[in-house]
Amino acid sequence: MQRLILTILLLATNTSFAGEAASREINLGKLHQRYVKAGYSTMDLPEFNKRVAFSGVVIGSPTNSFKRGSDSANGGVLLKVGVAGSENELARMVARDAATAEKMAALTSGTAFKATCTVAFASGTGYIPLQDCVFP
Repeated sequence: MQRLILTILLLATNTSFAGEAASREINLGKLHQRYVKAGYSTMDLPEFNKRVAFSGVVIGSPTNSFKRGSDSANGGVLLKVGVAGSENELARMVARDAATAEKMAALTSGTAFKATCTVAFASGTGYIPLQDCVFP
């Protein structure tokens, strides 16, 4: 019985890591352009509710202790991001866990990075919300 449970846990772990590795690589600038064309709604994007990998640049300083909503954890780190060569905010990132939140909080304006996140729901905002973000 213990072997069966251990095998199931091992398979679940491998599936989780495989999902990160299989994340679709996107160009953040082009994703934002399609978001604008879709009427500022992520629901019409093929990336909606899927994991995406991308490169970005920090716009401004990370925001600590923002409130996410009554059904979410409070006190997270919010990172406003864009692309190299532009100061336009294209997305906002929220970390998957405390370790990633610490890494996000340490980033400074203009810092380039690579991340993997889930494209969250948005309607009418100028930025794309990205949640459950991790750095490779």
